[in-house]
Amino acid sequence: MRLDRYLSNRGIGTRKEVKKLIKQGRVIVNDKVVQKPDYKLSKNDVVKLDGKVVDLPDKVYILFYKPAGYVTSTKDPHAETIMEFLPPIKGIFPVGRLDKDAEGLLLVTNDGQLAHRIISPKWSVEKEYIVRVDGEITENKLEKLTKGVILKDGFFAKAKFVERLSSDTLRMVITEGKYHQVKRMTAAVGLRTIRLKRVRIGNLILPEDMKPGEYRFLTEEEVKTIFEEKN
Repeated sequence: MRLDRYLSNRGIGTRKEVKKLIKQGRVIVNDKVVQKPDYKLSKNDVVKLDGKVVDLPDKVYILFYKPAGYVTSTKDPHAETIMEFLPPIKGIFPVGRLDKDAEGLLLVTNDGQLAHRIISPKWSVEKEYIVRVDGEITENKLEKLTKGVILKDGFFAKAKFVERLSSDTLRMVITEGKYHQVKRMTAAVGLRTIRLKRVRIGNLILPEDMKPGEYRFLTEEEVKTIFEEKN
């Protein structure tokens, strides 16, 4: 693995940031200063930054922009998964799911307790989506979504917040995470979802400058803000 990728995968910074650190002579591999970002590491190499060994933290948190066309799973025998884009860190998994044709914010971690807290309806963590639909978005339909609709399986689902952004696009916030929930809710009021993008989980927002397939590591402090109450 390239040295710059190794450092980036361990949350030291973006590829651009770690390249700068390497060129400054602050990175040592096996007691030797290495200033080439593309230096190839071997399995047993010891990497240090400013004299401290660089290793993975016990808990890993990755903010990932899931592209459409990939399955939200660690493995699938019939389709390409999101793991194609992520670093090969043992034990990481996606928190919740985004449909194969959906895109947007996905949290990937090895912290099962955090994942449960985000997914569980008990904690009511908000998930915000931008939804492009086929059909007329009327005030009556928006009102039905906020008051609640009964889905075909009998589940009563309602949006915590919904607004029309344009003639064919709406913003929807939900706190549950049922299978195909947003698509099924819009279908229940006569709208067909043709594009779905998640832009927020709690207080964690998908960066505007992030592109599909990109990711960055989060600190524990950033993760904690997911559950903070907004003023």
